[in-house]
Amino acid sequence: MMLTAGEALRAIEDFPVVEPAAFVRRGLLVVAPHPDDESLGCGGLIAACRSDGLPVTIVFVSDGAGSHPHSRAFPPPRLAALRREEAMAAAQRLGVEESRVHFIDLPDREVPTRGPLAEEAIARIAGLGEGADVVLVSWRHDPHCDHQASFELARQAVRRLDGARLFEYPVWGLTLSPLEPLDGPAPKGCRVEIEAFLPAKRRAIAAHASQTTNLIHDDPKGFRLTPSLIALFDTRFETYFEAGA
Repeated sequence: MMLTAGEALRAIEDFPVVEPAAFVRRGLLVVAPHPDDESLGCGGLIAACRSDGLPVTIVFVSDGAGSHPHSRAFPPPRLAALRREEAMAAAQRLGVEESRVHFIDLPDREVPTRGPLAEEAIARIAGLGEGADVVLVSWRHDPHCDHQASFELARQAVRRLDGARLFEYPVWGLTLSPLEPLDGPAPKGCRVEIEAFLPAKRRAIAAHASQTTNLIHDDPKGFRLTPSLIALFDTRFETYFEAGA
């Protein structure tokens, strides 16, 4: 089926609103392309699940070392280490234990969907998803190659799990042109009420200082989340598209 980004995003308005406890019942696995995607797209639900005592596991697919390619102060190894520290701090602010935060460390901007590295990642995600009834991953239509690749890895991993449902959270898809053509199933899903957990979500996003502040000041063309972009995620609902088969 062919639709536009505008049609897909407008369809969200008709998604049913559910409470976190009605969405995740046993456990949650969040697959994040980069450190910060988990906080932006799922931070409220993560905090809600932990508040209810449900297990949450977060797996970061790429090392995040590509956000500031021209920084001399933070060359790729140092930037990858920094982003790992930020991811751990964000998870802690959402209530996730250190032992449940995992890093696959595939190269930023080059996450594969085929070959030995992809197979290893799929097996790792499937293993970490044991016991979860909901697996979340970036929206297949997010305009970033790592987000699209992470979706494919998670989709293959969930096929190896019994009783787990796969849902997609939009990040950069929220910025698509309304006329952008999209291929895929008619959008279905839900909006999860997370207003009570917005303070925790905001603290988690702020933990990713390399992406939200001028911490890395020697690469003026490096990536930075602007306040207007962050505002897209500072809402009482988080949106999850049902991935289907």
